[in-house]
Amino acid sequence: MAETYVIPIGNIPSRKLRKTVKVFIKGEDVFLFDDDGHEFGVTLEKNQLILKHDV
Repeated sequence: MAETYVIPIGNIPSRKLRKTVKVFIKGEDVFLFDDDGHEFGVTLEKNQLILKHDV
């Protein structure tokens, strides 16, 4: 079972921060880890941040 979270880029309050996030994620493999140690892959699709976790 896979968990997926979608975060619209527009929810990031600062235009400068939105641009920084887009540039950071665009060309790199980015992963987030939650407090329990679960790994989420982060991608940018259709102006949204997509966080995917495969169990």
